[in-house]
Amino acid sequence: ATIDLRFNQDMKADSVQHAFSISPAVLVGFKAVSAREFQFRPKMAPSTPYNVSIRDAKNTSGRGVSSSFRFKTEPAPGVATVKVNNEKVTDGQQGLKPAGNVQIGFSQPMDGGKTPIAVNGKPFDSKKIGWSNDGKTATLDMKLGHSHPYQLSIPQTAVNRKQDPLAADWKFSFTTVIEVPSQGDSAKLGTGAPAIIQIENSFDARPQAGMQQADMVYEYISEGSIPRLSAIYWHPLPDLVGPVRSCRLITIRLELMYKGMIYCSGANDYVLGLVWKHPNMVNDYARGAGGVFYRANPPRYAPHNVMMRGANTTAWTAKQNLAAPTYDIAAKHADGNFTGDPAPQISVPDHGAVWQYDANSKQYFKSQDGRAFNNVGTGRVHAKTVIVEYVNSFLDTNPANSFHGYYTEAYELTGDGRADIFVDGVLIHATWHHPDPNVPAVYLDANGNPIELDNGLTWVHVIGSQKWHGGI
Repeated sequence: ATIDLRFNQDMKADSVQHAFSISPAVLVGFKAVSAREFQFRPKMAPSTPYNVSIRDAKNTSGRGVSSSFRFKTEPAPGVATVKVNNEKVTDGQQGLKPAGNVQIGFSQPMDGGKTPIAVNGKPFDSKKIGWSNDGKTATLDMKLGHSHPYQLSIPQTAVNRKQDPLAADWKFSFTTVIEVPSQGDSAKLGTGAPAIIQIENSFDARPQAGMQQADMVYEYISEGSIPRLSAIYWHPLPDLVGPVRSCRLITIRLELMYKGMIYCSGANDYVLGLVWKHPNMVNDYARGAGGVFYRANPPRYAPHNVMMRGANTTAWTAKQNLAAPTYDIAAKHADGNFTGDPAPQISVPDHGAVWQYDANSKQYFKSQDGRAFNNVGTGRVHAKTVIVEYVNSFLDTNPANSFHGYYTEAYELTGDGRADIFVDGVLIHATWHHPDPNVPAVYLDANGNPIELDNGLTWVHVIGSQKWHGGI
């Protein structure tokens, strides 16, 4: 702000400058506009009382002039509120629904032309900012995405309609709710929490049932080079699922991420003790609740014959009334437009798996151990998206984790790492981002933006850093 002093006589500029004082003391700029007008520009703080004195300022005849006055500065303009979809948001808030517009509310009417706003460090197009008539609300015309961090910022140089600047640079952040991929089925299991089912993938277990209808399948080495599957369903299950086998350490990781009902045949005491830390979220063969499990004997034989009745599983899961997920389940939506390196074939040697892309159906078809990989009732397994996720792993050699001399692998799914995403016949070099073990992971592109996966089966190969091929 400028203090403008005007005299009725011609004054000596240097005398006027030295006669001026302000308390509390601050740096003061000075400008002589004319022999009778002088401007002082003190760097004052907002909401602060000041005393100004003019002591013996000399006119051109040498006569002195003295005066004094007091005033209090106004509060500096600032941001009062941020709203998303007309709901007030706090700085750092997590899990926002990506709906509606973003509104920034100011404490004073702002000069819209001199109030630049940036989103994630990039200037936001001023043509897409709508200012209210009173200048106190800026509405950003932007579409928020799932699984995305946002930072809003305004520099200190932004001014109100009186041309007073902000007291300081302003920054504000929030993160939208994570979205998980799905088949796009709108039906849910009760509150929406999923079923997480352990499915055997040894040669004797094939062909399995229910894999094609899952929303997601995780594949990983269980022991002795034999892969195992964890199938996740957010919608009602098919009539037949299985064969079901035991939980592994990774099951606990998936439970933390997705908060679903675990179905398995059992586990060793070490793993089972960890699984049963979620006592109301496990149904194993020994418990056998809800008429879910049965032994299909024949045509299958133990230990490859524990199957699940899909309708009973759906009903039992819904009956548990689990807490609704804190993440969103992807609704039916149009396929994305993906670009990347050509990828007509995927090879995952750790799992003995090969996927072949079919351009007509835009699906990857799976082979394993040199043969077509089939699902009972639907034929060869195909996935819309295949992810190869590289993680740290180790053998958990806790003595209680030993069974006939072998230990199961532990996979660290928390942190960040490389992920190769195959979709629409191309490879996207991505990063899996999972700082919080209690929410699902997010996959980021080269620019750090979340990748929205297509509807359809998403198959995740988890590749550990440590290879172990002993045991059985």
